[in-house]
Amino acid sequence: MSARSCLSERLSSFSVGSILLVLGVLIAVFSLITLPFIGLIVGVPLLISACFLIVVARRAECPLQ
Repeated sequence: MSARSCLSERLSSFSVGSILLVLGVLIAVFSLITLPFIGLIVGVPLLISACFLIVVARRAECPLQ
């Protein structure tokens, strides 16, 4: 497959990953101030999934074939 055939999938993965990254960082910072343990339980999975989606968007092959 060419790189242009899955451009929309890459763009959506990157945009969702970026949104989750911002949310994860905000929750992690907020949790360090108020409720450290409960906030990090929510913030860490958001950061992990955001990093995964951003890495998937940068791959050479299409994620969904």
